[in-house]
Amino acid sequence: MSLMVLGVDHRSTPTSVREILAFPGECHSRGLAALKASFPDTEFVLLSTCNRVEVYAAAEPAPPDVNELASCLARFHRIPVGRVAGHLVVRRDEAAIGHLFRVAAGLESLVPGEDQILGQVRDAYKAATGRGVTGPILHAAFQRALRAAKRARDETEMGRGKLSVASIAVDVARDVFDHFDDKTILVIGAGKMGELALQHLRALRPGAILVANRDVVRAGTVADGGIGRIIAFDGLDDALIEADIVISATAAAEPIMTLDRFTVIQRARRHRPLLVVDIAVPRDFDPRIGELEQVMLYDVGDLRAQVERNLADRRQQLKRAQAIVEREAAACFAALRHHRDTGALLRQLADRTEAAVRRELDRLFVARPELTDTQRTAIAHAMSRFRNQLLHHPRSTLCAAAAAEDTAGANPLLDVVRRLFGLADAHHSDRAELRTPASRPTRASTSSAT
Repeated sequence: MSLMVLGVDHRSTPTSVREILAFPGECHSRGLAALKASFPDTEFVLLSTCNRVEVYAAAEPAPPDVNELASCLARFHRIPVGRVAGHLVVRRDEAAIGHLFRVAAGLESLVPGEDQILGQVRDAYKAATGRGVTGPILHAAFQRALRAAKRARDETEMGRGKLSVASIAVDVARDVFDHFDDKTILVIGAGKMGELALQHLRALRPGAILVANRDVVRAGTVADGGIGRIIAFDGLDDALIEADIVISATAAAEPIMTLDRFTVIQRARRHRPLLVVDIAVPRDFDPRIGELEQVMLYDVGDLRAQVERNLADRRQQLKRAQAIVEREAAACFAALRHHRDTGALLRQLADRTEAAVRRELDRLFVARPELTDTQRTAIAHAMSRFRNQLLHHPRSTLCAAAAAEDTAGANPLLDVVRRLFGLADAHHSDRAELRTPASRPTRASTSSAT
């Protein structure tokens, strides 16, 4: 059993690279299908958010080669693998489990402790399960990670305060403008991020809120009965002429606003000041738009300073949450290792006893050549039933011990069974390897690009 996570995040990679690797909308389902088609014996979960794109892969005995997986991602996005391979970070086994638990708890987020990522991890796991690309390893890892994240949130106050990227976007508007009663705010996109932005915008009490979305029915639902005026997407240019503040959070695969298009809009605005907070990945606005006069353009990468201010009074709670998550991750890794070792031992035990039964049957049939085929079959079935009855309790006991939630350290029953039946520890060298520094995160090789 081995588990690996390969991907990029806001720490390792600029937005310009993350957005070309993103899996927005229905692209997510196609990405899962492509991974499974390329590596049919591997379990997958694909997590794609505004701050990270990560592929979680698990298999027995090992997941795909890192370079092969990187090449698969590059082929899917139709880009040279060399453009992204140097940014990809790989984590294996214990480091991969720890990373998953920290991500689910929000401890690896741009805004540490934010709660939106928990739902995103849950959705990614459900999507992979729905497409049948997960298996026992990732089922165990993700279910326990989600429980650990909820526990960390319930037992600490790390979720208190403004934590989501959408709330930080609204805080940027507070820093720029003193009052909002004469301001028109345009929200582009009615997905989860747009909906969150609208929730925070209510507190500003602006003069008007406009909501632009391709699906106007969805926009009306998110606007919640009249807090915003619904704008059809073909009316976006006019809405931008009217707006003073824009928060853009669509799931578009490419920019919805080019420099040339916006230059025309800015002339129609008579160059009035405009604040644009683009929290979409890939970005909705061409970054060159921020170079125009009277335009203040922020993207996800620009929100770090605001994040730091919000973190000052929450660091102690994050430390407590980190301790909870680390303990839960260690327990999960131990449980997965015990399941692996138990499965290997049960296979060894089955092979050993089957071989012993076969030897005795061969001796009996040589000594009693007069036995008919029917008699030989009946004897073989009786021996098999006796073997299964004899092993039933040891098997059940080993499986129950491996499934115990509080398993820690080596399972002593495994060593007892190995000694009683003279079996070797098939995974001794594997366990040693899992404890080596090689499990720490490393940059993916670019050898496949040459």
